[in-house]
Amino acid sequence: MMQSAYTRKFLLLIALLIAIAGCASNKPEISISKEQNFAAIDTFYIQPPVNVSNKTIANHMMATINTILTHKGLRAASQGEADVTVVFYPSTAKKEEGKSISFGLGTGTFGRSGGISLGSVFSVPVGEQESQYQNLQIDVVKGGQFIYSAVGSTELDAKDSIAIQQNLTELVTALLAPYPAKNMQTVK
Repeated sequence: MMQSAYTRKFLLLIALLIAIAGCASNKPEISISKEQNFAAIDTFYIQPPVNVSNKTIANHMMATINTILTHKGLRAASQGEADVTVVFYPSTAKKEEGKSISFGLGTGTFGRSGGISLGSVFSVPVGEQESQYQNLQIDVVKGGQFIYSAVGSTELDAKDSIAIQQNLTELVTALLAPYPAKNMQTVK
């Protein structure tokens, strides 16, 4: 009976860890230079990406970056006159997903004795699936040095352009949210 209690606790721990891993989001990775005085930065220039496959997406991202940095108290300037250059690298990726496994815990009875049975608390659908992701890296460069870098991705699960644009706006917003603002104005 004692071994059964340990087995239940062990299986519960495994299920909990799997559930936590399954709920993990595509949280952005952000690095900010500790030595940089961001209050001294007034202007920015957005450098268009090279060899972009979708100009509409690139233009939307440029406009979103411009809006967010403007709301943070910076203003756009020409390439030669800007304090910092903002470089971004969009890319798309497809992830094929195969068969799934169901995980979960349950209790059951087998005749007179109790036991543990694997059930299905959650499962990923079986079959061929393909998910498309938009990856994005945004770097802010001053004097040849990176002072801010953010990398993230979002799943593009919608088929219409308006929903995709909203996903991309949310991605850019999440990547630039920690960038130090010069004023208290925020993007909504």
